[in-house]
Order: sequence, then structure tokens, then C-alpha cells
Amino acid sequence: MSSEQGDNQSGIISMITNPSKCTANWFIGLSMWGIFLAILNILGFAHPNYHYSWGGLFTLELTNVAYELKSDSAQFVASDAVFIAICSLFLSFGFKAYANTEDGVAGFFKGLFVNDTWPALASIGEGGIQRTLAAWSTLLGFAFYICFGISHMGWMDPGVYSVSIALIAFGIALNHASHAPEGEDNLD
Repeated sequence: MSSEQGDNQSGIISMITNPSKCTANWFIGLSMWGIFLAILNILGFAHPNYHYSWGGLFTLELTNVAYELKSDSAQFVASDAVFIAICSLFLSFGFKAYANTEDGVAGFFKGLFVNDTWPALASIGEGGIQRTLAAWSTLLGFAFYICFGISHMGWMDPGVYSVSIALIAFGIALNHASHAPEGEDNLD
């Protein structure tokens, strides 16, 4: 192996173990969501009829079946432990990145609720119509996912993902567009 290839591999590992603040946000959010889904799966609330096998889902049923019939009691299998361990590892990488900031890990949780997006729910003056639409779209996406999951036990349903992700992604894109500086040149 050449030294350049070794540097690239150590760079990738370093990017994962010491993520930027933006990457740490994704690590924390996706890991917490994954742990939440794993707990629901263990308790039998992720799907009305099936227990998911994470190993089967991620290997496209190469290692084992992805959907097993649900039993009446809680089911804990090895793939649940592996999935929770992987999510916990990435969660620790994300929290480690925030621990090195001025506000610390508490700053991450505070930033979820205290930011410039949520006040735009009630006022167009807080960033214009784009930020208001962004806030409402994001809120509706999360609300739809939570309501559908609670009412239909469909936490991993592709239909609920397609609707909620479209709303959330549209909200995030509009929010970023609302922060873009005004252009000086007219393109006409």
C-alpha cells in the first residue's frame, strides 16, 4: 500500500471519528433515530405484524431474513445489539465533536429548539416567507412521521418515509435558501 493511499484511509477514519459540526449533527440525529427504532423494534412497536432483523435489512437478506413474525413478548436478537452498538458509536463521535465546542453537548440540544427557524412559524417578518414555509414544512414532516408511527405502528414504512422526508428536505432547503445573500446582478 502506498503512503498516499494510507493517508487517504487515515483521513477518512479521522473524518468519521472527529467529525465537523455539520457531520456531527447528522451523526447525532441519525444515531438517536436508529436507537429509537431499535427500542421500538425490541418492544414490538415498530410494525404491527413483524419484527425487523437489522442484519437482514442491511444485507438485503443475504445473512438472514429481514422480517420475522412478531411474538407476543419483547424480542431481542443479536442484530439488535449490533445495530444499537453501531448507532451508539456514531452517537459518541457526534457528541465528542460537540464536547469540544464552547456550548458543549447541551448546545446541540438547545440549538434544536432555540434557533432562527421556529420563530418564523408565527411571523413572516422572522426571515421572510421562505423561512416561514421552511419552518412549517419541517414541522409538518416531523409531525406526520410521528402521528403515522403512533397511529399505525408504521415507523419503518416506505410510504411514511417518502412523505415525511419530502416535507423535511423541502423545509431544510428553503431554510438554507432564506439565509442566502441577495444577488447584486440581475440575470435578465
